[in-house]
Amino acid sequence: MPTPFYHLQVAAALPAALHAPGAHGAFLFGNTAPDVQTLSGAARSATHFFDMPVASTPRAVRSLLHAHPQLAAPGLAPAQRAFIAGYLAHLTLDELWLQEIFQPVFGPQADWENFSERLFLHNVLRTYLDQRDRPLLPAGIAALLAAAEPAGWLPFASDAHLCSWRNFLVQQLQPGAAAQTVAVFAERMGRTPQEFEALLQSPAALHARIFSRISVAQLADFQLRGAALCEKVVHGFLQPPAAEMQ
Repeated sequence: MPTPFYHLQVAAALPAALHAPGAHGAFLFGNTAPDVQTLSGAARSATHFFDMPVASTPRAVRSLLHAHPQLAAPGLAPAQRAFIAGYLAHLTLDELWLQEIFQPVFGPQADWENFSERLFLHNVLRTYLDQRDRPLLPAGIAALLAAAEPAGWLPFASDAHLCSWRNFLVQQLQPGAAAQTVAVFAERMGRTPQEFEALLQSPAALHARIFSRISVAQLADFQLRGAALCEKVVHGFLQPPAAEMQ
């Protein structure tokens, strides 16, 4: 799935109607929050509300709101409501990514190289997009994220874990700070950071091994359609009756 910085790049451009004080930062934070499982150790299905392979009919948003209908209640505080809207946008984009990019191009059924190597190349692609998007994030986004203060916003993730995840992202968005994406992926896969960098620093190698399988134009089209779908989900959740999303 896309990295947090890709999610933030999409979220920052969404014309979501978030007028309450603190709601903008909560919305942006929600767009990264499902990946709290990276720090909490929870199963991905427990924070993303889908299993793989992803079916053609998206289900994560409905699954989350069916399991926790209180999160769609009209009486939520504005910041929590904005956070949940962002959370749903993240799930929407992840499902679309799995359905259109990971499964057909890199997944177990793809017919090039071997699955282990395709997983590595998928993470190289995610890192490439991460490195592209992180410098383009709006000024002040770190402060907006830092201002988001969860207060029992999720019944399945603690405030402590959410704050740790928020701080992990905010630290990487400070001036001069280094992203941890390569380090995280390398450790997770048992590969070296140098293996990632060898591809990331070689346009020819990136084209031969990744962009010959899925083009930059296809990725740009995906981001446009993904952003439009996220906006539709966010608008549907924020505008009453929210019960229609259940």
